[in-house]
Amino acid sequence: MTDANPRLSITLDRSLLVLVGEIDAHTAPELAGHLDPLPGDDGDVTLDVEGVDFIDSSGLRLIVEAHQRAEGSDRRLVVRRPSAAVSRLFAISGLTEHLVVVDD
Repeated sequence: MTDANPRLSITLDRSLLVLVGEIDAHTAPELAGHLDPLPGDDGDVTLDVEGVDFIDSSGLRLIVEAHQRAEGSDRRLVVRRPSAAVSRLFAISGLTEHLVVVDD
């Protein structure tokens, strides 16, 4: 049985991933497949999360792990245009100061 309305849409363009929907234990494995290995050969990896309306600890874990892999290969993981839900989770978890977050 296929899901006619996927809970997470992922669009990949080189090293930019545009995410729309929910990142949770159900959708995290698909996102993990896009983040490990990191997309692109070098430079920043950007996650546009403006369209993410829900994120749980499994989604947060994926972002932290991708951030660590990027740092380990002299790259950066950039979280672009975080939605209110994503911003709130980053603030609650104390990650706002550790991740590269941009609003443009």
